[in-house]
Amino acid sequence: APTTPPAPPPTAAEAALTTALASPDPQTRARDFIQRFHALAQSDPDAALAFLRKMPRGQEFSQALFILLDTISRRDLDRALDLAAELAVAREDRAFYSALFDRLARENIQTALPRLERVPAGEARDYALRALSDAWARTAPAAALAWAQGLADPADRNPALETVLRNISERDPLEAITLAEKHLTGPALERTLAIAIQRLTHTDPTAASKLVTRLPPGDMQTMTAVNVARALSDQKGIDTALAWIAALPIELLRWIVLNNVLTTWSQKDPLAAARYVAEMPPGGGLDFAAQHMGLLLGSKPRDAIMWAEALPTITAREAAFVSIASAWAQRAPAEAVKWAMTLTTDPLRTNALAGAFTYWRMIDQHGAHNWIEKADL
Repeated sequence: APTTPPAPPPTAAEAALTTALASPDPQTRARDFIQRFHALAQSDPDAALAFLRKMPRGQEFSQALFILLDTISRRDLDRALDLAAELAVAREDRAFYSALFDRLARENIQTALPRLERVPAGEARDYALRALSDAWARTAPAAALAWAQGLADPADRNPALETVLRNISERDPLEAITLAEKHLTGPALERTLAIAIQRLTHTDPTAASKLVTRLPPGDMQTMTAVNVARALSDQKGIDTALAWIAALPIELLRWIVLNNVLTTWSQKDPLAAARYVAEMPPGGGLDFAAQHMGLLLGSKPRDAIMWAEALPTITAREAAFVSIASAWAQRAPAEAVKWAMTLTTDPLRTNALAGAFTYWRMIDQHGAHNWIEKADL
């Protein structure tokens, strides 16, 4: 019967790479392997490719693949793209497309554009489109915008337009907002608006404040509103910021934004911030702010307790007391727990004790254990 000829012995370069990969120390393994693989890829890319095909997937594989594809792309671009389509199957491997199309767009956009057709659909193509659009928009924004608008496939047009408009927002956020609302929808529109409004916030918070409600309710709108409120407070004064917050259409959004402004306000003028909360009308907004203000005032617990006792509703007072107990316990947990024990109603007493005791256990587990063993609970 015919026999299979024995495999040729490994070359010196292959043996050195195998030895490097076998190193038990991760730093030594990475350093030695990458140095040796880079040298082989430069001198004999076919041998480097043959070795790569035998490697297990992992960090070293991804690094080696990037090195090899980059080396080959500078000699034979189309071959590199064919190999990338075959071998770059993991997310970390597809990052090659970002690096490649960023370089191609900066070197020669006319070389880069037709090569997009060779990139597989999906994440790889998204990476390539965004990298090309970003590099092109930095040097020729009008041309990049016209190209992105003319793409027929929405799967291509949306990431390209989003990237170009992100660049435009750096110099003209209002133009970026107008174009985004005309051409984008869904998450791409939301991200573009948020970035453009954030840019505008730095230079014209009043104009930015009029655009926040164009974002759909959610985390991005909340984050943007917080940034706008802080900018209004810093540049236009706390009264302007408070008036704008009061006009926000979503109740929970108003509460969250107000608490963020209270944080910065209390650093400058804690008495004024505390007075503002104490004069708020009864309701959920007061309770929410009282809870937050209790944390902010907790560094001076006796003063904070006096402030909380003057709040106009029971629910606001109890919210503040629980926060004061937690803030106090971060500095003097035994004292905070002792005070919480003096509270006479539940669930206030239980909640205040739980918050204070939790910090005590984190700071001094032995002391907290001794106390709870003897406590009359």
